Amino acid sequence: MTDTNNNNNNNKLRVGVVGMGPVGCILATYLIKAGVFTVVCDVRDNIIDRIKKSGIRLTNVFTEKVKVPDAVYSIQELEMYELDLVIISTKTPSLQKVVDRLAEIDNGKMFILIAQNGIDNEQLAARRFGEERTLRMVVNFAGNLRDDHVVHVSFFNPPNYIAALLRHGEHIASELVALFNAVGLESETPPDIQDYVWEKAILNAALSPVCAITRRTMKDVLDFPQGQEFVEAIIDESVRIAEAEGIELGKKFRRFCIRYLKNAGHHRPSMLVDMEAGLPTEINYLNGRIVEYGKKHHIPAPLNMSVSQIVRMLEKDQV
Repeated sequence: MTDTNNNNNNNKLRVGVVGMGPVGCILATYLIKAGVFTVVCDVRDNIIDRIKKSGIRLTNVFTEKVKVPDAVYSIQELEMYELDLVIISTKTPSLQKVVDRLAEIDNGKMFILIAQNGIDNEQLAARRFGEERTLRMVVNFAGNLRDDHVVHVSFFNPPNYIAALLRHGEHIASELVALFNAVGLESETPPDIQDYVWEKAILNAALSPVCAITRRTMKDVLDFPQGQEFVEAIIDESVRIAEAEGIELGKKFRRFCIRYLKNAGHHRPSMLVDMEAGLPTEINYLNGRIVEYGKKHHIPAPLNMSVSQIVRMLEKDQV
């Protein structure tokens, strides 16, 4: 276990991480471990208070502990740090609001990296900041937040993927990949990150809503024979639409998906956690987006549409 902080900064990159859920905490931990000046931000006072006092700790698959000297309660406070890059790791339903707040403090030079679940999220940021300053990340780890500053990391299926939308941002993507690899968080820059955006979206869309609807862990669903059959059917339907969009997924993609998802064990996906907490889920950016692309290509998507509608009805019941 390591214990480090921003005072060890040996890298000129200045990074802000917005959203201290599991993804944000993990990314901030490894940035700090790599010696990058890192300031974290979350509107939830209890989380920032605890991080200021106790730092961030990762357990299970990752075992790390870092001090976090720079932590703020609002995006407006990030303006004083003159950041080179802001990583958005909030839940996707908050993306528009976060982008709007960041635009208010934009210095015209700051890059934006989207590290969220969902299809086309980066386009929302690109419309505000320009494609030349927008990057996308696909994370292949997951965890659950415990005690406001501790993340139980359930699994990591390396590598993560980071890419710029245009060549102007490639140096930032390359630097991040090198930094993460140097501290053991295996990452790559792929030829076409959209293949991996869709891959991750299909993985999430296949199982997360089923877990949210049934209130069961990923292992619980996959251990039930009809549960796995249902998940495989959602995968197959989604693949047909992805292929019509020109996405390359490979001939053995369904087998890859099931192996990936089974590796998660008794993980409770964020959609289930959000449902139980009465929060908006990411259903519109996963299954909902797949349905939209199905309509674009005149391909029916009854399974994705069905789980989307059920999750939306359950969300409405909790309002």
